[in-house]
Amino acid sequence: MSAAGDWGLFQGVKRSVIGAAALLFFDGVFTASFLWSSIVCPIWFLFSLVNSAIQRPGWGLALLRVGIPALTLALVLANNAIQNRIAETNARRVISACEAYHAANGVFPKDLKELVPQYLSSVPVAKYCLGPPRVFYYFNSGKPTLFWQIIPPYYRKFYDFEDQRWSYLD
Repeated sequence: MSAAGDWGLFQGVKRSVIGAAALLFFDGVFTASFLWSSIVCPIWFLFSLVNSAIQRPGWGLALLRVGIPALTLALVLANNAIQNRIAETNARRVISACEAYHAANGVFPKDLKELVPQYLSSVPVAKYCLGPPRVFYYFNSGKPTLFWQIIPPYYRKFYDFEDQRWSYLD
């Protein structure tokens, strides 16, 4: 293969690495979910597989081309699992603090700031990401609602203080 042909194959891998970085940033860093990666990576994987079969670049480069979307999806899914565990743990801390506040005052707090510093040192975030990371809390008509977003903006996990159980919306 010519030097120009080698450069073209390298450019294809370079574009894949840039695409992987973009998906990792958007899904992994910005939203801490897997929404776009779960759509893009399988298509990208198949495209890389077909492209490698047509161009026959050699096993090493073909595995690299196919491995980049698979690795990207694996990293995003692992980050999502970790972030969801963090959100679940932090939400449980907030729930415990709200219930302790309720036991002491006979009502639930109207705002999570009322829990600081006596029940919580600070209001924890749901996920460590740039997107909507916080635990949402509303107090309407004496009934508190707590939720966090699993996949922004729609898939949300709600906690029912009366039934003391989780449910999902969207």
